[in-house]
Amino acid sequence: MKISNNDPFDLHLCMRGLGNLITHMHSELYEYLYYFTFKKSMKAYAGEFNDAWDQGINDLDFFKEIEDPFVQNCFLAEIMLIDCKNEMVRRFGIDEIEDLNDEHILLQSERFKPYFLVYKNSKSYKKLRLFYIRALTDHIKSLHLYASAITAQSYKVPKVLRQQLDLPGEESMKFLNHEDNNVILLMELMTGLKKILEDFKVLNMPKPPRGKGNSKTTPTGSPKT
Repeated sequence: MKISNNDPFDLHLCMRGLGNLITHMHSELYEYLYYFTFKKSMKAYAGEFNDAWDQGINDLDFFKEIEDPFVQNCFLAEIMLIDCKNEMVRRFGIDEIEDLNDEHILLQSERFKPYFLVYKNSKSYKKLRLFYIRALTDHIKSLHLYASAITAQSYKVPKVLRQQLDLPGEESMKFLNHEDNNVILLMELMTGLKKILEDFKVLNMPKPPRGKGNSKTTPTGSPKT
């Protein structure tokens, strides 16, 4: 079975596929939380906690206490995604375990799937920060494409909506359906994640050398796998 942009649009299937995708998104951010933490703040315990799932942290509040602004930034994004997923579960009666094991729903979650970094443990703390920026950027674009599909009531997203993807701030959401509650839910999530992404980019800016003034610089380079 394959998916196509020409498939008839089905809101319920679309939202269930998106629900699965958001689960994968917040699972990925959990991995960033984990490795940010054990590659710096709790590096002394890295030998015991070197796999986000085999030696996992079940209570997310654990990360809330980590005094690292990068961890705290990621924690906020994680909570936003979880809150959005919980609201979708409430609206559509989604059974998360059932949908994560349903091949048809899993296929639906492939429509606008972002890039996921697999081997985070092998990356340095510094390199992970660049990959995290990429992850949030791709997550936001994926959410925008789902909001666009719901707006158009079609998986074939019109060019006018695709062209809005990289516009700044609210301009990127100008042509989305502001009267659709599901689109509004995604817009609120995207707005929150964009703010978190911009805050992270500021945190990730290289510190100016002492005595060289405070001129602003921007992060350079791109992550390499």
